[in-house]
Amino acid sequence: MAKFSGFPSLSKPLWWTALMAVSMLLAPADLAFAKSRKNKDAALMEEPRGTEAPTGASRTRTVSLSFKQLGAWSSIKLRGVDGSQALFFPVRPDEVVIGAKLRIAYDYSPALIPELSHLKVLLNDRVAAVEGLPKDKNVGNARDINLDPRLFKEMNALEFKLIGHYTRQCEDPYHSSLWLTLSDLGRLELTLAPVSMASDLKNLPAPFFDRRESSPLSVPFVFTKGVNHGTIQAAGVVASWFGLQARNKSVQFPVTLNELPDGNAVVFLQGGENIQGVKGTAAASVALIPHPNNPLARLLVISGANPADIAKAAHAVALASHTLAGQLVSVTNEVEAAPRKPYDAPAWIPTDRPVRMGELMRADQMRVHAYYPDPIRLNYRVSPDVFTWRSEGVPVDLKFRVTRLPFHRNSSLNVGLNNNYLQSFSINDPVQKVGDTDKPVMGAFNGSGIRQEQMYLPPYASDGRDQLQFAYYFDVVKEGECRSLPPANLEAAIDPESTIDFSGFPKFAALPNLAYFANLGFPFTRLADLSDTAFAMPDNPGAEELSLYLTVLGRMGESTGYPALRHGVVSHLDIEKASAKDIVVVGSGNSQSLISKWKDALPMVMVDGDRRVREYRASWRAGYRWAQEDITTKPNPAGALQISGNASLSTIMGFESPLQSGKSVVFLYADKPSDLRKISDALTDNDRLASIQGDFVVVDDKSISHVKASDTYYVGSLPWLSKVRWFFADQPFVLAGLVTLAAILLGALLYRPLKHLAAQRGKKHAVR
Repeated sequence: MAKFSGFPSLSKPLWWTALMAVSMLLAPADLAFAKSRKNKDAALMEEPRGTEAPTGASRTRTVSLSFKQLGAWSSIKLRGVDGSQALFFPVRPDEVVIGAKLRIAYDYSPALIPELSHLKVLLNDRVAAVEGLPKDKNVGNARDINLDPRLFKEMNALEFKLIGHYTRQCEDPYHSSLWLTLSDLGRLELTLAPVSMASDLKNLPAPFFDRRESSPLSVPFVFTKGVNHGTIQAAGVVASWFGLQARNKSVQFPVTLNELPDGNAVVFLQGGENIQGVKGTAAASVALIPHPNNPLARLLVISGANPADIAKAAHAVALASHTLAGQLVSVTNEVEAAPRKPYDAPAWIPTDRPVRMGELMRADQMRVHAYYPDPIRLNYRVSPDVFTWRSEGVPVDLKFRVTRLPFHRNSSLNVGLNNNYLQSFSINDPVQKVGDTDKPVMGAFNGSGIRQEQMYLPPYASDGRDQLQFAYYFDVVKEGECRSLPPANLEAAIDPESTIDFSGFPKFAALPNLAYFANLGFPFTRLADLSDTAFAMPDNPGAEELSLYLTVLGRMGESTGYPALRHGVVSHLDIEKASAKDIVVVGSGNSQSLISKWKDALPMVMVDGDRRVREYRASWRAGYRWAQEDITTKPNPAGALQISGNASLSTIMGFESPLQSGKSVVFLYADKPSDLRKISDALTDNDRLASIQGDFVVVDDKSISHVKASDTYYVGSLPWLSKVRWFFADQPFVLAGLVTLAAILLGALLYRPLKHLAAQRGKKHAVR
């Protein structure tokens, strides 16, 4: 790979000086913010606002971040005389804060003494505001607090601290009356101005986004009209790379054709093509260049003489971005990446061996301290076809350490999965012994202070993107006035040598199930490079179809942690070539002929201008469900979705491939091309993903509806004994019939021998 030198990067002192200069020039002259605070309850209830695109000559933008986006799991609860909680967020290196407003709503205990109690807000360890707590209004408080732009850094800590007192005498520092709750309606609004940065590929994924960002992410892509499928496939690889760089956040990819957006963008050009002065190259190359119409923006140009060259350049970004440097890199040779194995996605937990928790989380993140510690949250992703049916569950060998308090009886470690309570362990039990030795045993602290427990994760609580929560609760012994003081050295930790073991379970799943697709892209992501997946695109896709295609691939890259190097792109004419693959179909209106070609397989069909959901088939229903209300003696008639006026349908459909049994198809369709955006929004909105289920989903701007209409099919395999048990679990009548038949046959076989034996006994009695 040949590299050409680019512009030198700015040194940090100069860059920081520039940021400070801009912020000081644009900051308000009078910083006495406390005098201008007003109660704005109504304003705080406004709908959350996303990131606004740069407009006008100033090109500033305003970002509104909810407390949830800043990392708060729920309302912020401050307890005790000195309770505190911090939220962390970055500021992109190519932007500077020129204005900031914190909007909070809070309630507090009416028992707090006003002249001794207050809420302190700190930004990067500097006091930004102090809010008194008047006794006459302890519920429904709202404040707007202006923050000094000069206090912001690249990584910031916003801390809320309660100083609370309920008595002037000796007090319990953790008394139940010492509390203040900040509503999750709170928001941080930042006005950001761009700062010019050097065009250097080593900074990728900047300037498009910062990996630490919590705001919604968007990376515009630019193509020429009539873009070929080879270039589309290369763009999909780059989109999946951006998706995996986003780390637990979703990215959307708005597309423009033959036109550059005002800000940063990724441009794909073939040799000889030109978009507003940006030209393609005659060889595979990757370049980061200034925007011709906006000197503060940058364009990532991926180009080559033909689609194969563009693919080579795209693979260089996806596989070797950490080695790129300078403004321009020419790709002269490509070493093909090794094929992936099933279920080996880097972002997924291995299912072929026990996994140490230290592999999933840093040791320092598994430690807590203080009397009210936040839960330890261990995130992992697991393939949804791990089949734990009729087992104890997934075994967890849990090891933990904790400060053991004498005379304390109610301290415990509570374990949950995805906010579902699982089990509690008392942490004040005395050391147990085995014989005359101090060998560690289950449920005992060993000589090194490690407690070991065995537990199981039930399958019902898992959804693919799982989180284990370990919450420590410390007891306080009430010893009398001025004596109920807990120790200041409370410490606890989950040992990194604890393990989760998904090995030993077969891979088997019932499909279609669009929840698997929405959460982890399954079954398409079974191979992390998507080598078993093809995307069926219109012959001449528009900007909306391309945008949805890129968004799905970005989502899959984020799900697996690996770029989609080997996915295919085909048209409806070549769909037979993808018969052995799982297929994602993208189309709108009349642009995708497969909606009529596969009408017998789709859960929704068009009949005389009406959309009709395919009727349910009684044959696949489980026989034991005769008591359920949704089961009838006859198949339900086909339903019709009546669309009137200017209404338009946007839908996600899942079904078994008409080309080969056992293969899956997900069809992303909208009547109008512009309404494909609704599907993109739904797939990148974590709050709405849980509503995507079944095999037929109707997506609106705010609501999602789903049904189950298609036949069930299965992927994976089971051991023969489990397969027999699985079959008869759904067919009790068949099992009863077989048992009855076996009894009849056994009776018929034994009838003559038993009759003969009875006759012999009769003769013996007659002789006697």
